[in-house]
Amino acid sequence: MINQKITTVIFLLAALVFSGCSHFPNRYDVMGKMGSWSVSENELTLEQRTVYFNHRSVDDVLAKAQIIETKDPAYNNIKVIVMKGTPYEMGFQNGRLNQEDIHKNVYHIIGIVKAYANSRGVHEDAMDEVYDLIAPFIPIEDKEEMRGLAHGAGIPLRVIHWLHAIPELSEYAGKKQFLRGKKYKNITPEKGSLDDPELETCSGVIAFDAATKNGDLYHLRVLDWIRELGAQRYPVIHVYQPDEGYASVSFSYAGFTGCITGMNEKHLAFGEMGYGNRNFETLEGVPFVFLFKKLLREAGTIQEALEIVKDSQRTCSYVYQFSGASQYPAVKGVMLVSDYQRFETLSDHQEFCDEGDDQCYQGINNVIFAGHTTGKLREFMVKYYGEHDLETFKELAKVAAMKGNVQNVIMKPETLESWMVNASNTSKDEEGKACNQQWYYFNFGEIIGRK
Repeated sequence: MINQKITTVIFLLAALVFSGCSHFPNRYDVMGKMGSWSVSENELTLEQRTVYFNHRSVDDVLAKAQIIETKDPAYNNIKVIVMKGTPYEMGFQNGRLNQEDIHKNVYHIIGIVKAYANSRGVHEDAMDEVYDLIAPFIPIEDKEEMRGLAHGAGIPLRVIHWLHAIPELSEYAGKKQFLRGKKYKNITPEKGSLDDPELETCSGVIAFDAATKNGDLYHLRVLDWIRELGAQRYPVIHVYQPDEGYASVSFSYAGFTGCITGMNEKHLAFGEMGYGNRNFETLEGVPFVFLFKKLLREAGTIQEALEIVKDSQRTCSYVYQFSGASQYPAVKGVMLVSDYQRFETLSDHQEFCDEGDDQCYQGINNVIFAGHTTGKLREFMVKYYGEHDLETFKELAKVAAMKGNVQNVIMKPETLESWMVNASNTSKDEEGKACNQQWYYFNFGEIIGRK
């Protein structure tokens, strides 16, 4: 019976891609107080984990934050939420200030999940098992932020956990083994993991120095996902100014505190793409959406970012792209192919052999590139080499985008500027793709008073 439950859950989450679990009442106007407990890493002080009871304290916490609403349909009514304080406080601020959209987005997704599960006689408690696998590896800061968001928004913490588990699970090669009724297991070549032709589902390109018109650094992150799910109806730019750690910006959606694309005050930018069902994959590690949050908080250089990833308990196969004003060691961008055993870095001049199409691509000086159509990306970057700027990168997004193009972000980490765009509808038409919408300009440096 348990295998049947997991089978249904895995199929559903794999079909969606976003999730998580744990119980709390439906409404929290107050924040309860916790004692300390031991954690394996990233321990916070008791003050960092304090939860307040009285409404005056709640008001003080909310007074540190602000929400900026565009109220412009051309940008999907995108919101900017600026949060300050402890991880719990920032989560609470997020949940309370954007409560309506969080409810709409989260419960829409959960409603689809429950309907599917119930139609197959599977109780939702089976979802908890997925979160249990990743929970020991999630940094305590992110657990506290999710808890704060649940309290602020008045949503059970269990539901927020579930939401945040889906991205990692959707990348996991073993989901097909689950579907066949088998138990969870790590994936190795001997266990036959390479049975999925779908590899990269996103794209990313970094260009700098001689590759661009004025030597500026540009970093494009293309998110190809599931437009039908509708998360793009509730886009949010999360700005974090933590009591401990670097300030950062994450380009996200209502109710989702993990990071899929982001930049921090140390002029670093981070992008990711799935690399298919590779040789070595596991769910028993830190999910990439929380690994990126750790990078935003702690990495001051590209080298430090690489060391954090290398020292982490990794999970599924990903291609990461890091860019920044701090050179590593002589360039401003690097690409990393990673899973729970593999850790391979590539610089701009190195040949990239794409396992997705069994092709090898010669490197381009001052350019990092990879994605669903790596060959087309290379052709475009060579064609306009030395002329690349914001406008060519907007066109590049169209070259890279798939039918499920949900979100694109162009980051300029040297100046902390960014441009974000989201899909306009939930179908798969060409017109509604994110790359064909109006770009929203956001200056992270101005918000935090740093350029």
